[in-house]
Amino acid sequence: MLICQLCSGQDLTLLATHIREGEGRIVQCAGCGLIMQDLDWDSERLKLYYEEEYQGTNSLVTGQLQTPLKHFADRLLTLDPILENLSPLLRPGQDILELGCGCGALLHRLGGKAGRLVGLEMHSPFVDFMRQDLGIEAYTEGLDALGFHEAFDLAICIASLDHTPDPLAQLRSLWAALRPGGVLYLEVPNEEDALGQHLPPATREAYKTFFWHRAHLFYFSRKTITAMLAAAGFSSEVTCRHDYTLKNHLNWYFLGRPQASFLSGTVEIGLYPGNGPFEQGMNALFREMEPRFKALLAGTMSGDALCCVARKPEM
Repeated sequence: MLICQLCSGQDLTLLATHIREGEGRIVQCAGCGLIMQDLDWDSERLKLYYEEEYQGTNSLVTGQLQTPLKHFADRLLTLDPILENLSPLLRPGQDILELGCGCGALLHRLGGKAGRLVGLEMHSPFVDFMRQDLGIEAYTEGLDALGFHEAFDLAICIASLDHTPDPLAQLRSLWAALRPGGVLYLEVPNEEDALGQHLPPATREAYKTFFWHRAHLFYFSRKTITAMLAAAGFSSEVTCRHDYTLKNHLNWYFLGRPQASFLSGTVEIGLYPGNGPFEQGMNALFREMEPRFKALLAGTMSGDALCCVARKPEM
């Protein structure tokens, strides 16, 4: 029987029976509000999924099985908003751990002034790329297996906690890996984002089916991620940001479908491909609106990512 990981409740409400990949069950705890996928995968099944399936169905460019180098190059194009949030937390010589680090693009950007850099990633070709091409210490093993006790000043987890079958246990392991006074920077998809809340009914339903995703085992709101961090021993502050463009929002609003890929949905701002005066003028208008659009979503806590700065107490 599925039990809520946050409050141990068993009173679960069925929210959906279809997800992006087809049939699936999404349920919500009536006690605390945590949303989860009713999917019973053990650690071996999860590892197999990330080794053999995930990169093919979740490429940054839909339909392309990217090489680690191409994934690295494309991921570099999307990191500036994350780095902006991380900037106040960075100190020279910090030892930094990233959980679910992909191909290591963020750790690569953080190199130079940092001390030790360590990445954990389940997809072994990415780990090989980090070790051989980037010179980053990287592992496919889980955090507990590596025995990192109070080894890091800063831990980072970007859009990865919702992929783990036991997020509370994962947060407790991150807490143990941090030194006293250490900081965890965490991002999770926002279950209360604008697309899920404010689209017209027909396209909202299509978006929700797309939002429920085989790889996402949990779905967090500001309330539930704050409660889970507290249960793991962290004090936290939660803000919000938005990766996707106004163009992507309008694509969903009018057409009920995403753009071609994560990359196009996050970096393509202009609406028109032409170079005439009207096309250029319209694209300039969209460029002017883009920061206002993202500020609106951040200010109303309806962006696509919840951003958490979680602190381990000083001992």
